[in-house]
Amino acid sequence: MAQATTAAVEQPAGHAPGAGHAFRTDINGLRAVAVLAVVVYHAGIAVPGGFTGVDVFYVISGYLISSLLLREVDRSGTVDLVAFWTRRMRRLVPALALVVAATLLACVVLLSPLVWGRLAAHGAASMLFVSNLLFPYQGQNYFSDSVTPSPFLHTWSLGIEEQFYLFWPLLVLLAVGIARRRRVPALRTLRLLFAGTFVVSLAVSVWLTAAVPDWAFYVLPTRAWEFAGAALVATLPWDRLAGSARVRPALLRALLGTAGVVLLALSFAVVKETDPFPGTVALLPVGGALLVLAAGSVPASATWVDRVLGLRLMQRFGDVSYSWYLWHWPFVVLTTAAVQDDAVWVKVLASLAALGAAVATYRWVENPVRFSPALRTWRRTAVVTLVIGLVVGGLTVTTRVAGAAVLEREPYATAAATRVAPSYGCDAKTRTASDLEVCLLGDVDASTTVMLLGDSHAMQWIPAFDAAAKDAGLRLAVRWRHGCPAAEVPVVQPSERGSCTTFQEGSLRLVEDLRPDAVVVGQAQIYGGRIQRDDGTRVHGQAALDVWETANDELFDRLTELVPTVVAIEDNPKLGLDPLECLTRPWPGLGDCSVSRDYAETSNGDLPRISAEIWATYGVTTWDGVWSETCDDTRCRVGDLRHPVYMDYHHLSRDYVLSQVASVEQMLTAAARGTSGDNG
Repeated sequence: MAQATTAAVEQPAGHAPGAGHAFRTDINGLRAVAVLAVVVYHAGIAVPGGFTGVDVFYVISGYLISSLLLREVDRSGTVDLVAFWTRRMRRLVPALALVVAATLLACVVLLSPLVWGRLAAHGAASMLFVSNLLFPYQGQNYFSDSVTPSPFLHTWSLGIEEQFYLFWPLLVLLAVGIARRRRVPALRTLRLLFAGTFVVSLAVSVWLTAAVPDWAFYVLPTRAWEFAGAALVATLPWDRLAGSARVRPALLRALLGTAGVVLLALSFAVVKETDPFPGTVALLPVGGALLVLAAGSVPASATWVDRVLGLRLMQRFGDVSYSWYLWHWPFVVLTTAAVQDDAVWVKVLASLAALGAAVATYRWVENPVRFSPALRTWRRTAVVTLVIGLVVGGLTVTTRVAGAAVLEREPYATAAATRVAPSYGCDAKTRTASDLEVCLLGDVDASTTVMLLGDSHAMQWIPAFDAAAKDAGLRLAVRWRHGCPAAEVPVVQPSERGSCTTFQEGSLRLVEDLRPDAVVVGQAQIYGGRIQRDDGTRVHGQAALDVWETANDELFDRLTELVPTVVAIEDNPKLGLDPLECLTRPWPGLGDCSVSRDYAETSNGDLPRISAEIWATYGVTTWDGVWSETCDDTRCRVGDLRHPVYMDYHHLSRDYVLSQVASVEQMLTAAARGTSGDNG
C-alpha cells in the first residue's frame, strides 16, 4: 500500500541541483497516478499491480526531499535538522492523528472487542511510525485476504517514509562533512552516497525478498534504493545533459516521459501479488517514476505527458493524495466488515466516501496546520505534536483497557477463551528404533495402534481422537507440527519453528518403525501461497500445484505400502472471516456470519481437488467431520457463541470437535479393523 506523504509544495524546478523551487505540476500529477492506482487496487478493480503505487510515492519523496536538502547544502553548506524534521511533523502528524483516532472509535462501534486491544496496538504503532516493523513481526502478510485485515495495515508505508526522513538528512550531513574534510565538491560526494545506497539497498532487496519475503516487503533497507535512485536523478544537471544530447531537448523530454508512462502502465497491469516483491520486480514502477521525473527536469516545452499530468482533476487528486491514502483503507475495511460484503461496488463506494473525508481533511486540517504562522518554530510544533500524541495515545490505551474489561464479561469471555490455541500433553511417551519420540494417547496399553499424522488441522482433532480411542480401546499415536503438512511439501516457515522437512522425513520413519494398524492424515489445504522450492524460492500457480501433487503422491504411495489402512480427513472449509469476531461485533451487520458454500469450496483453490484425486488413486478412505455437519447446499454455518464451530477462520473449536467423538470413534474402529469407514 502506497503512502502519499510528499508535499504539494516545496517542489524543485529540477533543471539543476540547487536550482529554483517552482511548483511542478508533473510531480503533483504523478502523485495522483500513484494514489489512484492504490485506491483502485484496494477497491478490487482489475489493476493487479496497483499496490506498486507505493514505489512511485517513494521515488517522489526521494526526489523532493533530496532536492530540498541539496538546495540547503548549496545555500548554507549544511542542513538544519531541527527545521527539516519540524516541517515533516507538521506535514504528517495532524492528518494521521485524526485518521487514527477516528478509526479507533469506528473499530469500537463496528468491530468485536476481541480485536480492540490488537487494533489499539496497531494505532499506537502507526502514530510512532513503526507499524512496518510490527506487522511482519506479527506475521501479517500484506496480501492476505483470508480475514478482515487491520484498518491500520496501510500505515506500514508511513513507517518507511518517516524512517527515511530520519536517516536521510543525517547521511547527507555525513557526506557533506566528508567532502569538506577532503576538500572535494559536496555534490560529487553526495552522488557517490546516493549511487552507493542504490546499489547496496537493491542487492539487499533482492536477497531478502528471496530469503525472508514477508520482512523484505515492509522494511526500509529493501526500499532505500527507491529513494536513492530519485535522489541521484535530483543531482544531475539536466540543462547541460539536454544540451549535449544528440536529440532536441523537447524530443528528449517526450521520449523520457513516454517511456516512463509505459513502464508505469506495465507495472500496474502486469505485476502480481504473487511476484517476489520488492526485489528486481520493483525496478518496473521505480524506473517508470524516475523517467517521468527526469522528463520533467529537462528544460523544454511541455509534452503530452505533462499535459495529462497537469489536468485540473489530476492536480486535485494530487493535492489530497496523502489524506485520501490515509482514509481510503479504513473506509474499505470497516465498511466491508459492517455490511459483511466485500463486493467491488461496496469498496468503490467506500473509497469515494473516503475521498470526501480526504478533501475535508486537506482543507481544514492539513493546510491550516502546515502553513500556520503560529507553528513556524520547532518548539511550538513540538508542543503541538506532543499534545496530539498524548491525546491519541490516551485513546489507544483506553481502547485497549476497554477491550480487556469487556472480554471479562459473557458472552465475550467464552469467545475469548475459545480463541486461545489449545495445548495437548501426552498420556505416555516411547521411543522407536530410529530414536524418535512418540506421543501416546487413548488406551496406551492397547495392542491395536492408530496414528494421527499432520499439521494443526490434525492437532485440532486430538480431543475427539483421544476420547474416541479410549472408548474404543485403541492406542493413539500422535505426530503433528503447526504449519507443516504431512506430505514433504517445502513451505515458508518462520525461522523459530525450524525446518518442516526434518519433521516430515521423521514422520515417515516413525510410521516405518511403529507400523500402526491405521494412519489418519489431517493436513490443511491452505498452503497455496506458502509453497517453495528446496532452495527457498517461493513458487506460485501451476508450479506450486505440481509441488503439492508430487509430495502428496509420494506420501500416500508410501503410507499405503506400510500401513493396512490409510484415512484422509477431508479438510474443513477456510472462511473469509473470523467467525468469533463476527459473532461478537456490537454492530450485527446486514447479514449473518455464515459463508456461502461456493466460497468455502473454492477458497483453497485446486489443492483439495488434487488431494482428492490422489486419495482415489491409492484407495485411501476419506472421513468428513465438518462439511456434512455444518454445510447445506448453499451456506456453511459457523455456530453461535454457545456452540462455536471455529476458533478462527480455519481452525475448529474444541467444543465442536468434542461434539464429534461418536463419529470419530466409528471411523477409528473401522480403520483399525481394516474395513471401510468412508463417510465422505
